[in-house]
Amino acid sequence: MSSRLIYICVVILLVGIQEIRAQQRDTIVIRDTVYVDKAELEQVHAEKDIVEDNTGLIRIKPIGRYDRGIISYRFIPKKKWMGGLTFSYVNFDSDDSRLLFSILKDFDCNFKTFSVNPFVGYALADNLIVGMKLGYSHTIADLGNVSLNIDDDLNFSLDNIRYTEDLRSVGIFHRSYVGLDRGKLFGLFNETTLTYKRGSSSFSRGEGEEFKRTDTTINELHLGINPGLAVFITQNVCAELSFGVVGFKYRTEKQKNNLGEEGKRRDSGANFKINLFNINIGLTFCM
Repeated sequence: MSSRLIYICVVILLVGIQEIRAQQRDTIVIRDTVYVDKAELEQVHAEKDIVEDNTGLIRIKPIGRYDRGIISYRFIPKKKWMGGLTFSYVNFDSDDSRLLFSILKDFDCNFKTFSVNPFVGYALADNLIVGMKLGYSHTIADLGNVSLNIDDDLNFSLDNIRYTEDLRSVGIFHRSYVGLDRGKLFGLFNETTLTYKRGSSSFSRGEGEEFKRTDTTINELHLGINPGLAVFITQNVCAELSFGVVGFKYRTEKQKNNLGEEGKRRDSGANFKINLFNINIGLTFCM
C-alpha cells in the first residue's frame, strides 16, 4: 500500500515539472527596447517635420535624457539678419515728489539719465540670435539743497552737489525667443550680454573757496540678463520692451581731485532685482 502511494506521488511530481517547463517555454519577456522598421520611422519623422513647418512649431530639444515637452512657435527664422536700436530715459525732479520726501526740508534735486544702444545680430537657429551691441549713456544728478532736522541732536544739510557720468560700451549678446502665437506677432525673449564699458565721471561740491571736484576714469566689465517682450508691428519691424533683472560687474576707477591728489579703487558686485534705471524700449528690423 505504501509503495503505491509513493509511486502516485512521484508521478504527480513529474507531471508538475513538465507543466512548469512548458509554461517557461511559453513565457515572453518584454524588454524596454522596441525595434521599429527604419523606413516607417523615417516616414513618421518626415510627416512630423511637415506639420511643424506648416504650423511654425519648434520643439525644444531635451536636456540629457529628460524631455519636458516644451514647444515654441517660430518667431525669428533661421539665417535671418536683424538690427535695431534700444533706448531708455529717466527723469526725476523733486518738485514732482513733495509728498514722498515730506520729511526732508528744502529738498531740491534733479536727476536725468539716458542711454542708446544700436545692435546687429544673426539667427544661428530658429529663435536663437547672437550679435554685437554698442552703447552710450549719460547721467546728470544735481542736488541744490537738502536739510534733515529731526531734533536738536540730529540734523544735517547738503547743498551744491553735482555728479555727471559718460560711458561708452561695446559687447556681445545672446538672445533666445519664445513665440507665443502662430501668427508670429507676440514673443518673449531673454538676452544675456557681456559688455565692456569705459568712460569718465565728475563729482563736485561747494562754491568759492570750499569748492571741491573729483574726476574719475572708469573701466567696467558687466554681465547682464535682460528679459523682455517683443511684438511685430509689421512683417519685418518689431517693437520690444526689456528690463534688467540680474547683473554682475567688475569695475576699476582712477580718481584725481582739484588739489592734485590721486587715488584708485576696485569694485565688484551682483544685483538680483528689477533695475528701474535699465528699462529699454526699442525697434528691431529683420531682413
